[in-house]
Amino acid sequence: MQAPVPEDVDYRLTSARPQWESLPAHVHEAVGRLAGSPVQQASAAVTTGFTGAYAGRVRLRDGREVFVKAAGRTTPHVHGALEQEARVLAALPHGIPAPELVGHGDSEDWRVLLLGAIDGHLPGHPWTPAEVEAAHEACLRFAEAGTPAPATLDVGTMAEDLDDPRIHTTARALAEGTFAPPDGIPGWLLQRGPELAAVSRSASSLTGQSLVHGDLRPDNLLVDRHGSAWIVDWNWVVTGPAWLDLTGLLPLMAWQGLDVDALMARSPLFTGADPEEVDAFLAVIAVYMLSSLDAPPPPGCTAALRQHQHLMARAFLAMLGRRRGWA
Repeated sequence: MQAPVPEDVDYRLTSARPQWESLPAHVHEAVGRLAGSPVQQASAAVTTGFTGAYAGRVRLRDGREVFVKAAGRTTPHVHGALEQEARVLAALPHGIPAPELVGHGDSEDWRVLLLGAIDGHLPGHPWTPAEVEAAHEACLRFAEAGTPAPATLDVGTMAEDLDDPRIHTTARALAEGTFAPPDGIPGWLLQRGPELAAVSRSASSLTGQSLVHGDLRPDNLLVDRHGSAWIVDWNWVVTGPAWLDLTGLLPLMAWQGLDVDALMARSPLFTGADPEEVDAFLAVIAVYMLSSLDAPPPPGCTAALRQHQHLMARAFLAMLGRRRGWA
């Protein structure tokens, strides 16, 4: 019996995190040591993201507020990601709208990351014109400051990241007509599967000299009280085309009825961009999202990860199908 098709994902309610009080005492001590002041009070853990690792804001005895991420071995994905995020944040060029790196380190088998606290909300519930403009401006600032990518930040390329066995397996099944679409996936996929697979393969040639976030979703953005957007969760950074991050946000905007064609037409990020390359990126992400939809979430991740994956598959397919006349 197939699982029911998930509704749109509320990215504000996707994690299952421990509270500050339940963390080991040595983690509490490590946060105070790294911050330079003991923790006086902790807010409730955030409910965004897809893991069971700790993430939340704390107030220090000296009056400052910091955002704490902490992961033990029960959330192995996050444990490794925190070290990568610290490395990236320490090397990002000035001017990129990213949180301040306050400190990071290990405490026994836990990894701890301290960031400057950002007082903001997640966009996209639903997307408003002001939130779209804020996200667009953040992507423009990122592209300006991150092009060319600094030589001091050793990261891979988007093309390398997309050379993924899961993507290849799903693309092959689509090309051969053996892929079984789950409930809720558009029916035209059965007829257009070979074309989708072919377009997705073109993503192997995606190149660019810009830093790209690589995982820009609504829950990796915060819009502050002044209306500016900040990009968070920096553990998938690679080099690629400057238009790539904004393109990753467009399908969900279009899913909610926004005119993303008008945004693309006026955005400097798409000046000179090859529409076929944009379609190749949309296609390969759609194929990636179609992969392993029925598999259990990775260790330490919540079931909402697969719900997100299902929604992203539908949204990317819808935008790509419209652009190519498939739907």
